[in-house]
Amino acid sequence: MRRNLCGFCLLQLAGTALSAQAPPPLTGAAYRLAEEAYRQQRAGDLPAALRSVDAALEASPHHPQLLRLKLDLLLAAGSLPAAEELLAQLSSQSPGNLELALLRVHLRQRQGRPGEAAQAARDLLADPATPEALRRQARLALAYACLSLRQDAAALEQFSSVLDAQSPPGAWLDAGYAAKRLGRNAEAARLFSRGLDARTATGVTPAEPAQDYGLRREVESLQRTWGAVLSTAYRQGGLFPGVALEQRILQQGLEASWQPESLARNGRLLQVFVQGFETLHNGHDGTTGGPTVQGAAGLRVKPFASENLVLAAQKLFPGGRYALDDWLFRAAYSRDRGLDLRPWQEDWSYWSVYTEGDAFARSGHYIHQAEVRAGHSWRLPGAEGLGTLSPHLVLAGDYDNRLPSDRTAAGLGAGLSLRRWFRQDAHRAPASWIDLTLQARARLNQASRGGGLFITLTTSF
Repeated sequence: MRRNLCGFCLLQLAGTALSAQAPPPLTGAAYRLAEEAYRQQRAGDLPAALRSVDAALEASPHHPQLLRLKLDLLLAAGSLPAAEELLAQLSSQSPGNLELALLRVHLRQRQGRPGEAAQAARDLLADPATPEALRRQARLALAYACLSLRQDAAALEQFSSVLDAQSPPGAWLDAGYAAKRLGRNAEAARLFSRGLDARTATGVTPAEPAQDYGLRREVESLQRTWGAVLSTAYRQGGLFPGVALEQRILQQGLEASWQPESLARNGRLLQVFVQGFETLHNGHDGTTGGPTVQGAAGLRVKPFASENLVLAAQKLFPGGRYALDDWLFRAAYSRDRGLDLRPWQEDWSYWSVYTEGDAFARSGHYIHQAEVRAGHSWRLPGAEGLGTLSPHLVLAGDYDNRLPSDRTAAGLGAGLSLRRWFRQDAHRAPASWIDLTLQARARLNQASRGGGLFITLTTSF
């Protein structure tokens, strides 16, 4: 997206350069041919417009208006070497022309020469004769040249010096992406918010329906420094000792997490978290309540920006006599599409893959879980468009090395999820949700825990 916005802004600079000086009036055949060239340009017939302007130049050689029209046509047609040659001719006719100097910045950027473009912009800014309209445009051009050179800090400095209430939405958004890559999350969220406001004020619509919502999701994610998750699950067997794996159990867990902004950088993050679990119901008069309370505290890191791999280390401490006193190391990976709300669509398909491995340091106990879902979501009427109903197919299983037999369990079935999103505003996508999921699975092997009824109620805040 940034490249397109860059080109759009720099084309605006080109237009400024082309119209900055008034040439002598055209007359006769040259005038008629120039009018025809303008008409063909408006119609989008660039080859015909170039032929007309060449004919006009034969009638009125070296006329600045015709040369600038031809330069405009060459730029629009992507004939950049010819445009550079013509720009040199115009510059020789008007030495010291600052508008043409700004156009040179644009042309070098278009040619993929950002280093030369940046230097040309700096030269223009260093010239005391450069007026402040042109200085603002040169700073914007320099910002985009720095982006092309992956010099985000320099680009953000230039953006910050030029952005104001009249700036186009694209400039605010490109500045936001630069701030995000630098790990300046609060600043990035502010810039994205200003870009959304500018888009609303100017009536600019996004190139894709999901673009505005994606920006609001960016703002929500960048502003998030803490979170809490409350979950209640009914299933076959528990995850900790003290619960027999062939019993129906109901467990509840609570987690609170905090992530320092300085360690959340462009999709990478580190979180500190605390957890607590308790068994509320255990089939066949199994242990419940206080003796099953399990506490934990640890660190969680997401090392890659583009992959949802999460590594965690946590200390387990017992709240009850059946709880663990151990160290737990976890690795989880997930991919999904369509799990987030899509307020621009009435319904959409979705899928998700989740896998997690848990290793207990002292006991040598190892558990692995995996689940694959594929389904379809419908936005519910009412609920301000924030409710979804999602039937799905599910394939799930686990492996537990503490068992003497049936260490692997697997089940296949169907499920239904009902989700309600909340905590949103004009700049932020919904930050929280409550989800009720019911699944009925048929076991695929001898382990009975792979089949049955699975119910989960989760609130993510």
